[in-house]
Amino acid sequence: MRSLTYLHKMIVYGILLSTLPILLTGIAAFLYSSHQMESHRIQENQQLLSQMQSNVEHKLATVSYMLDQATRSPVTIQSLSSPHLSPKQAIANKLQSEFQHMRSWEPLMDITLVNQTQDWLIDHAGLYLNTDFPLSLPMKDLLSNTLTSGWQLVPSSLFNNQERMKSSGCNYHIALARSIQTINNETNSALIAGIPACSLQTPSEAKDTNSSASGLIIVNREQRIIAHPDPSYMGKPLAATGLNNSDTGVSLSEQLSPASLPASSSYGELRTSDQHYSMVYSQSPLKGWSYILVTPMNILNREYIQVALHTMYISIGMLLLSLLLSWLGSKRMHTPIRRLLSQVGIKEQVAATATSSLQVDSEISMDEFEQIRAGVSQLSASRSQLENKLNHYVMQTRNHSLMNIFLGNYPPTKLQHILNEQGYASKLKHWQHITVITIQADLVNHAKYSSQDRELLLFAIQNMLEETILPELQLLPIVIEQTVVTVIGTYETDSDEFTKQLYAQTEQLQRRVQDLLSLQISIGISQSYSSLLEVHQAYTEAIEALQHRLKLGTGVIIPYKTVKTHISHGSMAYPESFEYELIQAIQSVDGTEAISMLHQLLEYVFNMESTPEEYQLMLMRLLTRILLMMQEVGVPLGQITIGQSSMFRELFTLQSAAEVEQWFTQRIIMPIVTILKERQYAQYPHISEKIIALIQQRYDTDLTLEECAALLHYNANYLSGVFRKETGCSFSEYLTKHRFTIAKKWLEETDLTVKDIAARLRYNNPQNFIRSFRKWEGITPGQYRERKRRAGYVQEGRSFGK
Repeated sequence: MRSLTYLHKMIVYGILLSTLPILLTGIAAFLYSSHQMESHRIQENQQLLSQMQSNVEHKLATVSYMLDQATRSPVTIQSLSSPHLSPKQAIANKLQSEFQHMRSWEPLMDITLVNQTQDWLIDHAGLYLNTDFPLSLPMKDLLSNTLTSGWQLVPSSLFNNQERMKSSGCNYHIALARSIQTINNETNSALIAGIPACSLQTPSEAKDTNSSASGLIIVNREQRIIAHPDPSYMGKPLAATGLNNSDTGVSLSEQLSPASLPASSSYGELRTSDQHYSMVYSQSPLKGWSYILVTPMNILNREYIQVALHTMYISIGMLLLSLLLSWLGSKRMHTPIRRLLSQVGIKEQVAATATSSLQVDSEISMDEFEQIRAGVSQLSASRSQLENKLNHYVMQTRNHSLMNIFLGNYPPTKLQHILNEQGYASKLKHWQHITVITIQADLVNHAKYSSQDRELLLFAIQNMLEETILPELQLLPIVIEQTVVTVIGTYETDSDEFTKQLYAQTEQLQRRVQDLLSLQISIGISQSYSSLLEVHQAYTEAIEALQHRLKLGTGVIIPYKTVKTHISHGSMAYPESFEYELIQAIQSVDGTEAISMLHQLLEYVFNMESTPEEYQLMLMRLLTRILLMMQEVGVPLGQITIGQSSMFRELFTLQSAAEVEQWFTQRIIMPIVTILKERQYAQYPHISEKIIALIQQRYDTDLTLEECAALLHYNANYLSGVFRKETGCSFSEYLTKHRFTIAKKWLEETDLTVKDIAARLRYNNPQNFIRSFRKWEGITPGQYRERKRRAGYVQEGRSFGK
């Protein structure tokens, strides 16, 4: 992804600088407008609820007043005093006219006079006798409930008449009942007045569309719904609506309970399973009714959307204007930068390198100032890189030259020229004595380092060597075949003093490597020479001295003059007995015994006074014998050399007795033991079965273990160990047991003489067969035959007796 140019960054910064205030202002304006709209809506709904509550209570007060007037009316009392009332009587007409007059004050009011004693009732529509209008009015219950609870919610069927039956009407009325006391108190009569519950729902004046979309819910003391926008909820408990508080989740019936309802009106939000409402409610102090005004939130959200769209249009206009101004201003401010780029030739440089897509992309991805900085940095980096390469080439050339000097690849005339070229002319001229030291790291059985760390450790030792010895007293140390090599010289004429200084310096280097790296090193020191032209001979001596680590161990300083006299003057006594026992332990798959015998063999070898070449010769002989044993037992060499170098080459690189023992153990012996052990589990039972089969087939021949080994293509010693492990006895013991089993069978079932049996079983002397038979069975062959025959006669006699 390409980064922005400086021009684009200026444009973006200008846009952000102007956009953020506009966005913040728009958001603040929207939030403020929304808050004001919310407050205004709450106030408006509270006013609407107050107006609707006043209208309802005014209607109810009017109906109550009319009912009280009718109760005290002389016409009402006179009608009840008449023994028999008929539609043609004047009193009935007066009472009907009076009820119609009352409806002029409240058109929706229904009022009925009931006389249960004479079984008639009258309302504004006319007089109904029991034959015309069956009386099912629960007057006593209505009077009782009115006295205790006031207004009651009753079915509209109580006020049914011909006029009402034609209209749809409501299912419920809000009703009051008054008993009438006459002079003789003998009548059982009452006045019942009510208005349809649906008439309480519609407000008298709708100020706007939101108000007309609101609905009024009226709940009495018992939380039964008296009025509801949906008539099907009338008469049901408030909990049946499923309205819950959106914030707390508390149901509306619990929220409006007497224990939690506040005296003053309040605001809240309600939610059902599929709708969200805004709510304003209040409680009537006289009747104990709760008035709830609910408004769908989707109606209210339209106002928020209008405000948001209006704010967005204004903000977009201001943003477009800011974008235009930011673009024009940034272009004008970028003019000096473009001139600078043109003067320094950045554009020309990019165009010239357009053939390389990678370089063009990297330059285009930078802004203008970064391109200028990158151009200057590139020049500096190119200079540093060139210097580093030159220094690296110089170092490589010097190392190569020193390596050829140590290896003796230069003639004397060229050697002096090379030393002068490398800056060693002064040392070549003024050094009185020189010597070569060789250093190797002892990593065998090291807990912290492994062979993979050798190169890094040699580099560290090389640096420590440079710091330990003064630069004017040494040549540059180099690494040749895992060995740090350097030349140390002196201006002293006394060679003994030079030797003492050399020992002190090498011991100091050993201690420093041990302290910093926790690593032991071995150092080989050549003899002292008077000229740098003899470096090759000194290097050869130092390497040869270091080879004596095979005997001396690790962490040693080995001067060549102390080991050059160790020359063997006789033939070496190779430990063949140890080798034989080692081979037997490997063939027997006894890893512990094999490691023990290897330790004893190597301890014997390195205790002999021999040269490093003689030590290597004995180790090569041991390795060759182990590899021949592998071939004899049928283990391919490739199974232990997969992905590895030549074993003999690896053997020549070993530097100490401990490293030799570790190499033979981990690289040779234990892999062979593991392969043979795996083969045991798979092949031993199969091999033993084949040997037993041969014994059973050729028991009457001069069968030997060597003959079985030749037939099965295995080594005889290997077969002997396998057979003993599987059967618990040797080959000869098993063959003898099987022959005696055959002999006993012949003694029991045939008339062959003991001499013939001995001859068939390959015994040259019958007496040897008799002695062996007595040894295994405890009796002679003749006694065995006689015992078996007598046991047979006894068995036949018993059978005959039966």
